[in-house]
Amino acid sequence: PRVDPGDPNAGFLAGLMASAPAELITALHAAPIGSLELRLRELRARLEMGELASASRALEALEADHPDDWRVVWYRGVAALATGEHETAALSFDAIYDAFPGEPAPKLALGLCAEVLGQLDNAGEYYRLVWTTDPSYVSSAFGLARVQLAAGDRRGSVRTLESVPESSIHYTAARVAAVRARLRKRLAEEAAAAAFLDDLTAAAGQVEALDGYGLDAVRREQLSTEVLGCALDWVLSGSRSSAPHSAGGPVLLGSEVDERGLRFALERSYRTLARLARGGEERIDLVERANRYRPRTWV
Repeated sequence: PRVDPGDPNAGFLAGLMASAPAELITALHAAPIGSLELRLRELRARLEMGELASASRALEALEADHPDDWRVVWYRGVAALATGEHETAALSFDAIYDAFPGEPAPKLALGLCAEVLGQLDNAGEYYRLVWTTDPSYVSSAFGLARVQLAAGDRRGSVRTLESVPESSIHYTAARVAAVRARLRKRLAEEAAAAAFLDDLTAAAGQVEALDGYGLDAVRREQLSTEVLGCALDWVLSGSRSSAPHSAGGPVLLGSEVDERGLRFALERSYRTLARLARGGEERIDLVERANRYRPRTWV
């Protein structure tokens, strides 16, 4: 909820520079006067810090002092999500939805509640409604993609993630998620399908394209190892032979789609990650992985 401009601390809250919850709580205690908005902001900070017991006490006091304020009901839902009381959270957000049926935030909250309760159809409907009516709520696209993937609709999940526009600050994250959605649990589901090669090729193309959108070197190589590793598993399963062969053969991230080429490519990616690693143990682990993937050679 936005801060009530009529609250005595509206200006004070707007000028706060602290971002870490602990620092914010210290700053809140310096407010010139107490108010509902001040208490709500401290409650949120304590939830962010995982101080659930103190947050619960603060919420009980707020409910006693402001039993009819919809913002208190909203934070009851947020607190219930934090403590795992998902049905209580759903009831709280449903009350907000009844009061403000045109607002996207309660629908998004209800979508999350339905998702954690395992009600994938309901969750998908809420997320889809928010995403189609207000694309500024990009988290609804991620939520919709999650439930689509959980329900077995991989194609729909990829389409949803790829519908996040380039203008969004979450565009890169959405494309990274789309790459992973294309690859997730594929061998168990459709190892022999030629469509797998199409998805591998599309995933590799997206990894390469993300270079132009500021994807950092570490994440690029991590994604590359996921694509190449999935391709190698597919080849070793024997499914590669069932896919149609084109002249010259397919290429993924500069590597031919055969065991030797993929092993060399994985070795290169893991050695690159080792060079980029910050810690010694991580670097050693990555070098060991590179050595495991390296094909047998004379030198």
